[in-house]
Amino acid sequence: MRAAAAAFALLLAGCGDRAGISNQGPSENQIARLSTPKQEAVVDRQAAARPQPLALADLEQAGMGAPACEFGRDGRRLFAVSADDAVARIGGAVRHFAHASPAGPTGGFFEDRQVSVSVGRVGQVPPREGAAGSWPARLTVTNRRADAQVELEGIWRCGA
Repeated sequence: MRAAAAAFALLLAGCGDRAGISNQGPSENQIARLSTPKQEAVVDRQAAARPQPLALADLEQAGMGAPACEFGRDGRRLFAVSADDAVARIGGAVRHFAHASPAGPTGGFFEDRQVSVSVGRVGQVPPREGAAGSWPARLTVTNRRADAQVELEGIWRCGA
């Protein structure tokens, strides 16, 4: 019994304050770490459907000289169409689209396995304010896999 009492006394003695543990609260470093939220990365959920400017080199590489029709905005070409091809730069890559409907002055519909592009006129250019064969238009790019869609207002040109 004495041995059990001695062991119990030693056990209680070991449960006292430990060296190195402070009861003064958190340090400044701990407060800064816990109170400063981590920077969350800004994710552009529409990037998979946002057209980027096409360079002349992009058209040449696609085998497209002067496109029959093109959609532009702020002086930049975003979509180009020839008799048998259509191209746009989306997500940093030049994509080729098949004609799903005839392309012409009123617009058109184009698609590949993942992305579809539609162009439609939304009005007339007032006389003497635009080049012949140019109309205000809306371009809609839909990425079905990424569930993203972007609509842009701009100018649709055909045969100009």
